[in-house]
Parts: sequence; structure tokens; C-alpha cells
Amino acid sequence: MIPFLILGLLQQGVGSYGYELLTYMRTHHFDYVIHYTKGSFYYNLTQLAHKGLIQQLPAATADAKETRYQITAAGVADFRRAFARFGRVNDPTPMAFYVVLLFADQAPDLLPELLRGQIATTEKKIALTETSLRETPNLPNHFSQILTNTVAHHRANLVWYQELLATYTD
Repeated sequence: MIPFLILGLLQQGVGSYGYELLTYMRTHHFDYVIHYTKGSFYYNLTQLAHKGLIQQLPAATADAKETRYQITAAGVADFRRAFARFGRVNDPTPMAFYVVLLFADQAPDLLPELLRGQIATTEKKIALTETSLRETPNLPNHFSQILTNTVAHHRANLVWYQELLATYTD
């Protein structure tokens, strides 16, 4: 997920220095949707450069210590593949999809299909969870509450996904 974030931020033009990207992630609370450390961030930045998905730019001045990066055509293609892959993930708390939405304006053509998939999967999860609540009367109290909360969470997401879909298909 961290490589996806880096590619998205570079494509978005947030900054070209690793420190700028990391600062942007911190000040915009990306840590609410993904766990990362400074070390994991810089490791992934290096790996992306090694794979040719980003490239180093010439130093702005002779004494510049920071390395600037830009996304390559291969990086854009990789970003789009990851966008579609993470957009199809429907975890109990769909954090991967939330991260995809951070970059929705960079691949809006992919969103209607991904949102339809999220809607279908969420509807199935609601139905299965409600069936479990109805047909399993001896669930421990906390588990029943967890399942009830899960249904409420999925219903809220379902409404949100439907509203988002309407904005991309109108």
C-alpha cells in the first residue's frame, strides 16, 4: 500500500522530495488509513526507483542534498493496476478502498466499476451477517453486538458508495 501512496502522491504533484511526500502524508493524516513508518516509507521509495516506477531527477543546485523524484510511465501503469486491485478489496473495514479514494481524481474512469463491486460485496455482507444474527441465537453477547455493529457499518458504507457512484455516473 505504501508504494501505491507514493506513486499517487508523485502523480498528484504533491512534491518531489521524499521528505515533502512524507510530510504531506503526516499533515493530511494518512496514518488514519494506513500504518507506515519513516523507514518503511524510504525503503519503498528506494524500491520504486530500483524498479523503474519512479526516477531520480537532477539536483536543483550543486549543493542539494535531497533527491527529487518523478513518476515514470511504468509507474503510472503500475499505479492504475494497484488502483484497480485495491479498489476491489472489500475488507470488514475497507481501508484499501478508502486509500484508493484519496486519489479518485487520478483515475475517475475506474471508479464506477469499483464502486459497483463495493456495493455488491457490501450487500452480500449485510445479508450474510443478518442471516447469522437471525439463525444463530446462541451467539455470545459481545459477538452479537459486533455483528449488529458490522451491519450498521456496512449499511452506512452502502449509502455512501451509492452516493459516490451517482457522482461518477451522472
